[in-house]
Amino acid sequence: MIRTQISLDEQEYALAKKQAARLGISLAELMRRAIREVLPAEQKVPWMRYAGFVESGNARSGQSIDEVIYGRKD
Repeated sequence: MIRTQISLDEQEYALAKKQAARLGISLAELMRRAIREVLPAEQKVPWMRYAGFVESGNARSGQSIDEVIYGRKD
């Protein structure tokens, strides 16, 4: 990993720290994730950029993912 330094104003810093705490991650990890969001997708798997964009219409789809992937539970 390469270490870098950025400058944030007080409000940006406070909001970023709060969001990182909400997610249970470090401020550095929050920054890495934010940067990944704006970088172009890797050429090998461009479709991954769109993962999760399609709605199933089922409000419980996130809760029933095992059933979707593995079939009905008996």
